[in-house]
Amino acid sequence: MGQLVPIQGHDARLREFSHFAFLPDPLPETVQLDGTTWTRVAEASQALGRLQQACATLPNPRLLIAPALAREALDTSALEGTHGALADVLEARLSEQRPPSPEVAEIRAYERIAHTAFDWIKERPVTIAMLSDLQGVLAADSRGTQRDPGRVRQHQVVIGPEGSTVYDARYIPPPPDDRLTAGLELWQAWIDAPHPGLPPVVAAAMGHYQFEALHPFGDGNGRLGRLLIVLQLIRLGALTEPALTISPWLLKRRSEYQGHLLAISQTGRWDPWIDFFCQAVSEQAMLSVGIVDRLNIWVAGVRQTLNERGWHGTIASLVDDLIDWPVISASFVQDKYGVSAPTAKSTIDRLCEIGVLHELTGRSYRRVFGATDVMNAVEDL
Repeated sequence: MGQLVPIQGHDARLREFSHFAFLPDPLPETVQLDGTTWTRVAEASQALGRLQQACATLPNPRLLIAPALAREALDTSALEGTHGALADVLEARLSEQRPPSPEVAEIRAYERIAHTAFDWIKERPVTIAMLSDLQGVLAADSRGTQRDPGRVRQHQVVIGPEGSTVYDARYIPPPPDDRLTAGLELWQAWIDAPHPGLPPVVAAAMGHYQFEALHPFGDGNGRLGRLLIVLQLIRLGALTEPALTISPWLLKRRSEYQGHLLAISQTGRWDPWIDFFCQAVSEQAMLSVGIVDRLNIWVAGVRQTLNERGWHGTIASLVDDLIDWPVISASFVQDKYGVSAPTAKSTIDRLCEIGVLHELTGRSYRRVFGATDVMNAVEDL
């Protein structure tokens, strides 16, 4: 799968080292997989097809995209040790002010880069330049000091427990020289090229491994790599909307996830990783299909209640938008729908009356309200 190359220098604490790093070979055009792995591939491909159909039949794709992105933002950050509560992250959307905690700021930064990437991928391929820009956004809201933000790293990194030295690291990516640059250029060309012999789910699994093995940035590689899974599936035509969440499944199996990626470099065997990856895609795709059914039923029930009470106008528009914005405030309603403060308050009061909204903060001022049914659906992704 690659070769060990000598490295030497000084680490962040100015300790001299002389050791080896792993330089992965370019990705192959085809892979030999056993029968059980191909069965997993078929199941994952079928599940993606079901998710594709669900997206195609929705009058409003936000029924999948908005909950999926919220969940992915939380759990892809949690895989890197950044934890936040869903309600806090959703409330932070309401204001342009700095989020209430560094953790929420990091999670919101991921949401921003995901939206940027989803818009980009509609017309253009993934590029290292694009990823560098996205990494710069993540770095700007990172809690730690960043080296080489917004560009391919110019320093050696190691992967392992916090504070690991080069000698006790779990994995040491390629050195920051022309070999890393060449590896990234080959990876970029590979993920943009058609691979007739590789189903999209297999190509996405392989592309993710190679990105993590190269580890091109000083920070944010895990979050960017998992975002790239969805971007690659969209580019390959397996998805039309970014409605798949991978990180919640991986978060529950963090050690296995990391172990499978490392094992490819150690053994050269693709089967265990692709089998594992396909399980994640299958289960999460089908879970998303179930969530959209649940949200459709919820919206239909609320609309029926509104019709029975003769409530129309702003309140009906707000209900449709609660999938995208399940946490709101009176000022948010005023600004979004161009209504007066009394109208905004009356709209929220009515939705609280029928149990659609619940007050979340316990405050008597600057109160925030949430559509708990929607939030619970997001939590279940």
